[in-house]
Amino acid sequence: MVLGASGLVGSELLKRLLETKGIGKVTTLVRKPLNITHAKLVQVETDFSSAKISLGPDAIDVVFCCIGTTRKKTPDLVEYKAIDYGITMNVARLAKSQGCQEIHLVSSVGANSKSSNFYLAIKGEVEEGIQGLGFTSCNIYRPSMLIGKRNESRPFERIGQVLTPIFDILTFGGKYHSVHASKLAGVMGSLQGKNGTYIFHFPFSES
Repeated sequence: MVLGASGLVGSELLKRLLETKGIGKVTTLVRKPLNITHAKLVQVETDFSSAKISLGPDAIDVVFCCIGTTRKKTPDLVEYKAIDYGITMNVARLAKSQGCQEIHLVSSVGANSKSSNFYLAIKGEVEEGIQGLGFTSCNIYRPSMLIGKRNESRPFERIGQVLTPIFDILTFGGKYHSVHASKLAGVMGSLQGKNGTYIFHFPFSES
C-alpha cells in the first residue's frame, strides 16, 4: 500500500511497484482517483478526516508512507500536524492491527522531535510514533532536498532545486546532498523484507 501516491516520491514509487513482477497488487489511499489505470492497481477513495479509515478489501503486506503537506497549503499548524502526523499514524496503526509487519516512511534529514523547527519536530514525532508501533521491519528515509517535477506549484522549492548543484558541492556527498525522487523511490522499492529498524541517509544504497 502506498500512502501519498500523488506526491513527488509516492508517484515515482507507485510506478516502480506496478512494474515489479514479484508484486501482485498495489493499493493506494486517495482523496480522489489518480489518473492511472493498471491491472495491479487498487485505488481506495478515502476520507482521511473520518474516524474509520478503510485500507480496502485486501490484506496489506507492506506500507509505504510518502504523505506530506507544506506550510503554504496548510498554514494552520494544528491542521498541518493532523496531516503529516495524524494521517500517517492512523493508517500505520490500522495496517499493523490487521497484520502488516513492514513499513517504509519518508521523513527528512534533521528530523528530531525536540527540534525548535516545527517541520523537523513533526517529522521526528512521526518517526518515533512509527517505531513505537512495533513493526517487524521499520525503514525510515531521511532525504535532504528532493529533486523532481511536482504536480503542484512550489516556487521556493523550484529555486532551491536550481541552486542545489552549488550546495551539493559543499556537502561532499554527505547526508545533506540532494536526491532525485526517482532514486529514493527505487531504493524504497528494493529494500523489502529485512527485519529490524533502519534509518537511511544519503547516499542511499540498494544493496
